[in-house]
Amino acid sequence: MWGHLTADYLRLPINRWLIQLSISPLFSSSNPSGSPSSTLHFPNPTTASEAIKLKVIYPHTSSSLINLLIYALFASIMPPWFRKGIDPGTIINFDQPVPSRWQIVQKLSEEDWQLTEAEYRRGERLSFAVTKLLCCNQKNPSTFAFMRIYLQVPYSGTEIDDADTRATQAATLIPRELLAYQDLTAQDIGCTPKLLGYKVSTQDNRGPVPGGFAVYLVWEKVPGVRLGNKDGSNEFWALDNAEREEIRHYFEKNLQAIRGIGYFPDTSALSSLVWDKNSKTLYFIGFRRRNIVSTAQTEPPPLDMTKRLAFFGLVEPNSRAWLKEGWDRDTTKWKW
Repeated sequence: MWGHLTADYLRLPINRWLIQLSISPLFSSSNPSGSPSSTLHFPNPTTASEAIKLKVIYPHTSSSLINLLIYALFASIMPPWFRKGIDPGTIINFDQPVPSRWQIVQKLSEEDWQLTEAEYRRGERLSFAVTKLLCCNQKNPSTFAFMRIYLQVPYSGTEIDDADTRATQAATLIPRELLAYQDLTAQDIGCTPKLLGYKVSTQDNRGPVPGGFAVYLVWEKVPGVRLGNKDGSNEFWALDNAEREEIRHYFEKNLQAIRGIGYFPDTSALSSLVWDKNSKTLYFIGFRRRNIVSTAQTEPPPLDMTKRLAFFGLVEPNSRAWLKEGWDRDTTKWKW
């Protein structure tokens, strides 16, 4: 038999909004069936001072299903920071390194990294939001590229303050990703995307943080097939043995080249690799965190390429022994 159950302060953060789950008393006159009802309360991202209530009737529902419902709601709440100015067809002007114009084709993702003022004061980082877009060159629409926008956003709870008050939060930012693509483009080793344009600007009085940063960058969408995706699927293992071995050859060569200029991809995974069969080029992508290799030593220690192949998913070990110290380096049972 169900008793009176409450979970009044089950709070999980989603895009800086809180969800509160409360399970109402059972066997009441308004609920004669004895089926427990719940009310989910969460602030509306567009009007933070008001709450939206969703009532759910769930006979015999497990806590895991309740959590699933919560996460489904989380996924449906998108950050409000990029609702205007990035519609398909919109043209954005860039002034660096030379003037260029890029037309938005599709929005790919959005991330909300909003902070409270207390979190900012602790030195965690700046409060900002990011969106990634597919775009094309206005003069040459067949030239596709990726665009990312870094936008400063106000501290959580100050969104409805007046513009002058929000302007006191204004800060500057040069994203690590921009610095990385500037370096990689200058070095031009032939296996990383090139920076095609950028713009470091400030928000006007209508922005979330007047005077705060708004940084745009566009980088090359390299040709070829991405060998893996973040959802776990991959193209690499669908290729024949000879082509897989060819990719491994270029992997070793190009990874050494990237490391030689002091860089390493953000993620060791097939999703960080793009294979262009026509030009026999294996590209490394994903330098948002600007993963710099230490240059303290004049001659860095050699890479263990067998292990690097495994980390990137280009071979499949039969066990986890290769991760342990003293591994005998037996790869005869690995999948190649």
